[in-house]
Amino acid sequence: MSESGMPSRPLKKLAKAMVLISLVGAAFGLGYFLSGSVDRSADVDSRMKEAQHHDHEEKTVAKSSIWTCSMHPQIRLPKPGKCPICFMDLIPLTSEDTDSSTAGLTTYTMSETAKRLAEVETDVVKREQAKVVVRMVGMVFEDETRIAALTSRVDGRLDEIYVNFTGTQVKEGDPMVKIWSPTLITSQVELFEATRSSEPDEDFMTGAEEKLIQQGLTREQVERIKLGGKPILYVTLRAPISGVVMKRIAVLGQFVKEGTEMYSINDLSHVWIKMDAYETDLPWIRYGQDVTFTTPALPGKRFKGKVLFIDPTLEGRTRSVKIRVEASNPDLLLKPGMFVSAELEAEIDAAGKVVKSEWTGKYICPVHPRDQPSSEPGICPDSKVPLKPASAFGYSQDDQPELPLVIPATAPLITGTRAIVYVEVPGAERPTYELRQVVLGPRAGDKYVVYEGLKEGDRVVVKGNFKIDSAMQILARPSMMNEIEGPEEGRTAAKEEPREEEAVARIEAPRDFIEKFTPVFSEYLALKDALVEERTDLAVEHSQSMGTAVEVIDTAGLSETAARTWKDLSAEMTASLDAVAAAEDVEGQRKAFAPLSEALARALMSFRHVRNEPIVLYHCPMSLDEEGAYWMESTEDPKNPYFGRKPYQGQVMLQCGEILERIPGVPPAVSPTGEAHDSSETDRTGSSGGGAGTEESGMEAAGK
Repeated sequence: MSESGMPSRPLKKLAKAMVLISLVGAAFGLGYFLSGSVDRSADVDSRMKEAQHHDHEEKTVAKSSIWTCSMHPQIRLPKPGKCPICFMDLIPLTSEDTDSSTAGLTTYTMSETAKRLAEVETDVVKREQAKVVVRMVGMVFEDETRIAALTSRVDGRLDEIYVNFTGTQVKEGDPMVKIWSPTLITSQVELFEATRSSEPDEDFMTGAEEKLIQQGLTREQVERIKLGGKPILYVTLRAPISGVVMKRIAVLGQFVKEGTEMYSINDLSHVWIKMDAYETDLPWIRYGQDVTFTTPALPGKRFKGKVLFIDPTLEGRTRSVKIRVEASNPDLLLKPGMFVSAELEAEIDAAGKVVKSEWTGKYICPVHPRDQPSSEPGICPDSKVPLKPASAFGYSQDDQPELPLVIPATAPLITGTRAIVYVEVPGAERPTYELRQVVLGPRAGDKYVVYEGLKEGDRVVVKGNFKIDSAMQILARPSMMNEIEGPEEGRTAAKEEPREEEAVARIEAPRDFIEKFTPVFSEYLALKDALVEERTDLAVEHSQSMGTAVEVIDTAGLSETAARTWKDLSAEMTASLDAVAAAEDVEGQRKAFAPLSEALARALMSFRHVRNEPIVLYHCPMSLDEEGAYWMESTEDPKNPYFGRKPYQGQVMLQCGEILERIPGVPPAVSPTGEAHDSSETDRTGSSGGGAGTEESGMEAAGK
């Protein structure tokens, strides 16, 4: 201190420095404490969120008692694992994304945002006029009712030919040939004698005139002969109808006999169009309907005709029926032999009957549809046959038929055996759509007629329905691929087809007969392995060996039923083995192997075998272009012969297959007659992995 008692200047500076250091240290300490507190809080929050998410996943998995495949939603198993078809990991089946207030197995609910993203659009179901368009192809033919032949009615010599080439157009009454005939001269003399008599006999004179007319002369020629007073040595024969000469046989100087055909004339002012109509189009084709058609030979020109005849028989090879149309051809533009494409429009009512309003309640000619309908029954003026009511030809009798119920053609999802639509649920808080199975009628332009499943005023989804259906499939609900079981109340799963206990009936046979299946099955396994390795040469060799093993099996000691069954099955196997041997590549051998496997499987299921272990029957739905095929193994280690070891669409399909059935053998203690083996021992699992799955009843194709 200084003498005055105050601190010195150096000590003051040191004190200030100490205070500053203390403050800085306190600031660093406070900052460290605060930062550690924040980090620990964030870490706690992160761990809590992880725990909640993990707990949510566990609850979701625990809540889901069914596991499905995202690619094959028909697979539903009670525990996780692999899909038995594509071997993808199964996923839990949940319904968290649907509105619990409206969710059901046949309904799907989405948000407004999801609806906009899916571009879902609806349209109203309504009643309106519907016309079914039937398209056909055919060819032009001559009208068979408009063909005439010029024949010689007497013996004579052709001394002059007026028409000497085919294709000439003639009119009725035009001269064709000049004939000299002693018979005609004699007939003319008889006419002169009748006229020269002092007391002419009218009956005799009329008979003489008619005789000349029947011999080919016209009435004008007969009058000219009477006025001339002398016979005409050369008589001109004239065209019986107008038309085109299609055939000429007459030659100058030719001596013809009575009945000799000299010309054939076709009247082409009317022609027939013969067309093929498929059997699915027959319900909409009726006698008398208007038909429009075109021909490539006359582009831009349309012709009209009427249905004249519908063939009562169906051609089995083409599954079609011949339709005959009559058409006017005044300018002879349509030539026999031309190809045509035709369209027929049929208006239908709500009951599916064809409507022709101008013929409702009228009578029409059954031979000439061009005739005007009559309000009263009567006789057809041309054909002289009784008129028939239009209803006799399948037309609706209702004066005011009810219009059919129609929906846009984009609304139904059609699988081939059934059709579904998605209907907007009215009054729902969120966009909700209900799946309905409908019965469709014919397609009418850009619409479908609906017979069952909808009512007027419903709104159906016309755009975005595939997206809704895909979501239903992922949820393993009824969809385009999974059929609806029935009323929604109490429904817990998509409908499954009823299954029988036995697909193939057990047939008793002696043990020595059953033992002969062993070499057959051994060669079958060798053939199957050759297809797995794609060894076509070995496949041919084992197919021939298997054929020999099949041929040596006789039917001695079998019952009539057993013998007949083995005869049919062995014939199928022999034909398939021949096809395997004759195939040019492995794909052809695999196609022939499929019916061979089915026939042998039916034989083993009918008669059994003597192997100690059961024979395992497999089915792969992806084989043969996704048509599905069967094969058999001696163990539960499948090697798919239809794919082999080569990848298919990037996946190895060697083990693609599910066990349909385990075919047991005949117990060693069985009697020589093969009695009392219970066919119910057959084990069916429906899964190659041994897990619980959809129950199968054996090979459904056994009856194919």
